[in-house]
Amino acid sequence: MDSATMGEQVMAGFQKLGFIQFTGIEGVDYAPGRNVVRMAARPEHFNHNGDIHAALLFGLAETAAMGASISGIVDLLGETFIVARDGRIEYLARAKGEAGPFTATSELTAETLAETRANIQARKEIELEVPVSITDSTGKAVAAAAFTAVIRPRRK
Repeated sequence: MDSATMGEQVMAGFQKLGFIQFTGIEGVDYAPGRNVVRMAARPEHFNHNGDIHAALLFGLAETAAMGASISGIVDLLGETFIVARDGRIEYLARAKGEAGPFTATSELTAETLAETRANIQARKEIELEVPVSITDSTGKAVAAAAFTAVIRPRRK
């Protein structure tokens, strides 16, 4: 299966979730080690300053991170359980509503993907640090985030 088809399937799964439906997060690019998602600003997303609510930026980042964390192991998902253990975000600039859409990009190295696959195949639990950057429509960085994805063998 090619990366585009895989990305469509991953986003189709994500889009069944109520939060994703509320935010309108959509897939932009998906490849092994890479996930890019976007969210157009809607009035219900704004805080009292007219910026995107911080919780929505956090959710956008988490969606990108978890997509990237499974991007190189989709064929092994039947053998694994994956969940976000924690996340942190640094807001770098105002995410003004009119500056959208906002794009979250998460990328892992080929070495990280190879190590992750090897650990899954060896049935070893791992914790994977997954970085994310969020930019506005001009390319200006508005947030930087990182999430820990816990990947462990499914219990038999």
